[in-house]
Amino acid sequence: MGALFCKHCGGDIEASDKNCSHCGMPLPPGFDRSAQKKFILYFIVLVIFCVVMVLWLPPDWTPFVK
Repeated sequence: MGALFCKHCGGDIEASDKNCSHCGMPLPPGFDRSAQKKFILYFIVLVIFCVVMVLWLPPDWTPFVK
């Protein structure tokens, strides 16, 4: 997994930390999974976009190619 950073001070933190080791700010539960959730959301949007493009584009390109 990529590096995790404290949103308050920008210091490096570990996924198992409960508080930032630099500023002491408490980290929210599931802080290490937030990047994974964002990736999954973007991936689902990309898949839906690809399916829509496959259905929308014409299946036969021969009239357009000369």
